[in-house]
Amino acid sequence: MAAQRQTGYWLDLGLTRYAPAFGIQEQILQARLDGRLAPTVILQENLPIFTIGRSGSRDNILSSPQDLEQRGIEVLEVNRGGDVTYHGPGQLIVSPLLYLGDIGLNANQYLHRLEDVLIDLLAGYDIHAGKKAGLPGVWHGEAKIAAVGIAVKHGHTFHGFSLNLKPDLAAFNLINPCGVSQMPVTSIRQVLGQSPPMAQIKARLREILHNSLALETRTTTWSDLARNLNR
Repeated sequence: MAAQRQTGYWLDLGLTRYAPAFGIQEQILQARLDGRLAPTVILQENLPIFTIGRSGSRDNILSSPQDLEQRGIEVLEVNRGGDVTYHGPGQLIVSPLLYLGDIGLNANQYLHRLEDVLIDLLAGYDIHAGKKAGLPGVWHGEAKIAAVGIAVKHGHTFHGFSLNLKPDLAAFNLINPCGVSQMPVTSIRQVLGQSPPMAQIKARLREILHNSLALETRTTTWSDLARNLNR
């Protein structure tokens, strides 16, 4: 079934802690499940944190709790797919909250569509990226440049992907990224020697997402959305 053209919201939370941002995502997801809110794409950068997905293990965090506390890195178990990954400043996290029936995809097809979106985005900066069989995400050579970890509830999507623009790549040495020992991780800045402005990446990503998912969005704020949800 072909995707139906939809309208929705573009919500940029900026730089924030992960837990409060995910609390917002949970409220939006519930409103979506209740039929009270249009599709919403959430963007954020996070303060340093390791998140562990449903199939993950704390054994893939290689540093002690004391060391992580000294480094200012939080740890949180979350309900997305996948294992452990790092989020921090300089990395863009994007969570499209959609209904799979509206975009004509099953969960596996949707995951691969997000990978395609990232590959298209990176190609615009002359970065050749691709997929690896059995390993969700997007890769430049042997190094992972973007992670994809989705979740679906009653056909409604949440979580999404993270793209490394210019995060502290040393933090990935403290984990087995996505559960893979010694997996190399890279960033746009490492590949190009510099990173495009975050605002430019967001604008290009918005255009690609709109075309790929047949979704037109208008910019909103969480205060405006929350006010509408509480009416």
